[in-house]
Amino acid sequence: MTESSGKGRTEGLPQLPDDVLLVGPPCLLVIDVQHDFMDTTGSCYNIGAEHTVAPTAELIATFRAHGLPVIFTREVHRPNLIDAGLEADRHYHVPPHTVEGTIGVEIVDSLAPRPGEFVVDKRRYSCFLGTELDLLLKGFRTETLVICGVSSDVCVHWTAGEAWQRDYHVRVVEDCTAGTSVDDHDASMLILRNLCSGGRKIVSDDILSALAATALVTA
Repeated sequence: MTESSGKGRTEGLPQLPDDVLLVGPPCLLVIDVQHDFMDTTGSCYNIGAEHTVAPTAELIATFRAHGLPVIFTREVHRPNLIDAGLEADRHYHVPPHTVEGTIGVEIVDSLAPRPGEFVVDKRRYSCFLGTELDLLLKGFRTETLVICGVSSDVCVHWTAGEAWQRDYHVRVVEDCTAGTSVDDHDASMLILRNLCSGGRKIVSDDILSALAATALVTA
């Protein structure tokens, strides 16, 4: 068996340049910023999620200021967990979370959607599976999907991968994501970086600068 070098497949190649961070109309997708994932006392707390709130809030505010769409998602399960699939199997040790009627299912106040903004509820990891997300993105004529939220190694990961396969330009904003562990977060970010952005680590300042540059061009 060949020993791994530990390098990503984009190692040594030119990284994604600033002028193609946003291709065509962008949309911000804010994934599952719910109490069960964001609160340190939540049943599925994501490590460091509290540190993502400020940059995520700035990202949301900037998209709104530019008149660009923001879509929020929530993972939602019925109280009997009939829709939770293998997550409800005791062998997988996933605690019950985001159950209808509990505070855990709600989006945290500091990142809450405004009236009229879209909230897509889902039962599985990918935000596309069994939802209207793709229809909304097509309605907005979205070409670049900017993704933030939790969990980086679960719902963010599955959604970003599927968005890429649906031919969206995907930009995962790394300082606006958190994962179930530091190691899992880092592993997922490496995979998504190599898949979606030529190995480039994208942070909120990159997207904010790209939005500002786009506004100057179109002014």
